[in-house]
Amino acid sequence: MTTTRTAHRQAAPTNVRLGRVHGVGAARRPAPATTPHNALARAYAQRLLEVLTGLRPQEQLLAFATEDVYTRVRTLRALACLRADGSRPILHRVFDSAPRRDALEVTALIRVGDRTETLAFRLECRALTRSQQATWRFTALESRW
Repeated sequence: MTTTRTAHRQAAPTNVRLGRVHGVGAARRPAPATTPHNALARAYAQRLLEVLTGLRPQEQLLAFATEDVYTRVRTLRALACLRADGSRPILHRVFDSAPRRDALEVTALIRVGDRTETLAFRLECRALTRSQQATWRFTALESRW
């Protein structure tokens, strides 16, 4: 019986490589999840970035932010973290998801020189009256700094 096993081992092809076949199952990052509202999320992220860096006056967010978010923006703007090294911050990527039909949760990646900063915020859609068009407002804001 031992001779049969030895013969079987020798009969196996010698040109077979064990391991992963290149190109098959190669690890690729999945495409980021976005919603049809990604352009809207990007526009709000750009507006927020411009307010935080001083390119826009903070008062432009009054109609688009809750009181808590407005206070947080004032604090972040005073810290001037996005302008610390003199480089102009650039909105790099924006990811969004919709936990509800009237809400968006957004993460924005911002390039400042050679580093990347993040902002996360929530937008909620509210109509002020029946005759007015729906308005998206910042209802939460988080940052890494």
